[in-house]
Amino acid sequence: MSIYLYIKTHQITGLKYFGKTTNKDPCKYKGSGKYWRNHLKKHGNHVDTEILGYFTENEVESIALKFS
Repeated sequence: MSIYLYIKTHQITGLKYFGKTTNKDPCKYKGSGKYWRNHLKKHGNHVDTEILGYFTENEVESIALKFS
């Protein structure tokens, strides 16, 4: 299984969200964090997505920890 790592940035507030997904299109995936989802409900889904990469299960944990 391959996993995308991404950063979502809210265009209005500047809030950032770092996440991972196996979804085929990480730009359409909204994220699953409770605070992030509440933020989107309050401020709208005006989000830019930066894809950091597409990794295997074995790679993703160490890469995510190094990035964060």
